[in-house]
Amino acid sequence: MPGDIPPMATYTDRESLEISDDYSDDGFPPSPPGYSYPVNRYTRPLVDYVRNGWQTSAKYASLSVSPDRSDSPRWVQMFMSMVTAPRFRRYAMIYLVLLVSCLAGWMFVLSPRLEEHEALLHSLDPSNKDEVGGWFGMNALPRFDDITHMMDLDASLLPAVKAQKDGQPSSRRLIFIGDVHGCKDELELLLDEVSFDHERDHLVFAGDMINKGPDSPGVVDLARQYAASCVRGNHEDRVLLLRHDMEASNTLPPDSDGDISPELFFGLDTKERALARQLSNEQVQWLDACPVILNVGQIPEMGQVVVVHGGLVPGVELDKQDPSSVMNMRTIDLDTHVPSSTRDGTKWTKLFNKHQSLLYSSLEGSVPDPKSQVMTVIYGHDSKNSLSLKTYTKGLDSGCVKGGKLTAMVVEDGGKQSVIQVRCRDHRKE
Repeated sequence: MPGDIPPMATYTDRESLEISDDYSDDGFPPSPPGYSYPVNRYTRPLVDYVRNGWQTSAKYASLSVSPDRSDSPRWVQMFMSMVTAPRFRRYAMIYLVLLVSCLAGWMFVLSPRLEEHEALLHSLDPSNKDEVGGWFGMNALPRFDDITHMMDLDASLLPAVKAQKDGQPSSRRLIFIGDVHGCKDELELLLDEVSFDHERDHLVFAGDMINKGPDSPGVVDLARQYAASCVRGNHEDRVLLLRHDMEASNTLPPDSDGDISPELFFGLDTKERALARQLSNEQVQWLDACPVILNVGQIPEMGQVVVVHGGLVPGVELDKQDPSSVMNMRTIDLDTHVPSSTRDGTKWTKLFNKHQSLLYSSLEGSVPDPKSQVMTVIYGHDSKNSLSLKTYTKGLDSGCVKGGKLTAMVVEDGGKQSVIQVRCRDHRKE
């Protein structure tokens, strides 16, 4: 019929069909509205219409060529496809982080500890003693008649060897207290926290009970009231020496500083001079009786317990320890074992713990109770390191007078240990 659109021609030659330029992007010519082509079984499949014209089009010339069309060797293509894979990148990042962590751990943790371990072992090797001309403590110790060098604690005050049955309180308790520095209110609060019982508990102060804080005489009176034990700290030593010099020069009354030697006041402020005058004769006598070293005795799981303010030189007998060093030491020279009050060097606690650890290892298996042959030192003096509890050293100075804490270590029957602390005000601002 005229005007009708003829049906789609049938092409028997599949290679002769070309696509006109006005084809749309999908490969088909535009169709008139309302018109549909009849489907013929000889029609070419759609894949034959694909020409990939984008590869030669200037519009896509700036795009990179796919790796599979690269001229690189096959192994390079395989390597690049593996490296650029997301999973490979994730694993590479994980392994890189692990490698950096291991390297940092070795450099800043393991290696320094191994070096320190070797240095401590070398320091304690007796064969190295002659190389440095002997160790500290080998020479004769000068006598100090104005101080009590060492004292033994009454054995009746020690906790029982065996712990009580469940639910029963300890028969005796030792309560070791760190540097109080005149903070009486905090001391009373601490005694409440430990449920102090004068009948069964015994207080032991690790030195520096006085000075810096608001009520040093009150702290001394409280300790005297409970018949506490104490050791002489560097602050007690300074104030007592000043007090005795005042008495010797007859300058103890107030406002009589003019006749005191200026050398005695070097490094001492007016508060220490005022405290030296403020203490009563009874308080001074009680403080003078505090030994430099308090030998507590044997406590289960702790061995021989000793209380000092500063520290001890390992391997030196208690009666041969230098009193000034015992009150002031913080570090120790690994070659000569000479102690120092400065912080430059190795902490004395590290050398002491290593010494006791080696001693215990040498005795283990050869004696029935090797723990009884070692020593545990309870000390104060080092507020910068605060509470420091190691196997053979127990540091209890937690900086109360500076707004830190006041610490008590309670030892009960069977050697059971616990630590109790209370917060303190910063008395430096008062």
